[in-house]
Amino acid sequence: MSTDPNFDYCVAIVLEDEGGLVSDPNDPGGTTNFGISQRAYPGLDIPNLTKAEAEQIYYNDYWVKFRCGDVPGHLDLWFMTACVMSGGATATKLLQQLVGYTPDGVFGPATLQAVQQFPSSRQHEYLTLYTLHLMSLSDWPSFGKGWMNRLYRLAAL
Repeated sequence: MSTDPNFDYCVAIVLEDEGGLVSDPNDPGGTTNFGISQRAYPGLDIPNLTKAEAEQIYYNDYWVKFRCGDVPGHLDLWFMTACVMSGGATATKLLQQLVGYTPDGVFGPATLQAVQQFPSSRQHEYLTLYTLHLMSLSDWPSFGKGWMNRLYRLAAL
């Protein structure tokens, strides 16, 4: 599947947090397995999704599509997590906001340059922006504690 050790590292952590088959009535994504939701993949047999299939989805539809591998190390994990949890456009807008680029949700050459020039000593600010985003969501009361536990764990890695 992947020959990218950064992806392998990140997806292992994402899968630890996403867990297995879940059908929470409060989850707008519906039934999920390995964090892959029925809403996002309506034609997929979510209950029978394998871990290898989930990893391939994460690689193609998140890591490659949203250019997580172009983001400097450790920020790549936080960015991929935000892509998975909130969608790539939202995660990209927050990344653009972090680096002082106009947030349009498109990870193009100008965003790449700004991200690569951004000081690594300030990368943790991405988690602050992402936390503020999560707190603004209507399902914060249902999922906020779990989301914060996840972000604290990521920050500690």
